[in-house]
Amino acid sequence: MSQTRTFAFALVAAVLFGSVAYAHPQLQSAEPAADASTASPKQIRITFNEAVIPQFSGVELKDQAGKLIATGKAENDPANKKILVVPVKGELTPGDYNVEWHAVSADTHRVKGSYSFSVKP
Repeated sequence: MSQTRTFAFALVAAVLFGSVAYAHPQLQSAEPAADASTASPKQIRITFNEAVIPQFSGVELKDQAGKLIATGKAENDPANKKILVVPVKGELTPGDYNVEWHAVSADTHRVKGSYSFSVKP
């Protein structure tokens, strides 16, 4: 009988702690997309698997030399709180760009990542 209790406890713990591992926002897609070659974007849109808090989330956009490019304030898409929208200030010149993003979900988990895209001439 104690083996049954131990097994039941282990099963409950695995379910509880297993679900916690997936409780972090995960990048689902981005515009411009990773490794894409595109015209100069007016904004960066990153879609996560859960809602993110824009006050604690955002991006740093850098050119191929590592120079920081000016962006606007991060906001949620009004129709979908899973989408973080960051305006790009000005026209990007042709070349490679790196997006370093960070996001905080409603349960205060913070994640970060990066991807690159190119602006075509």
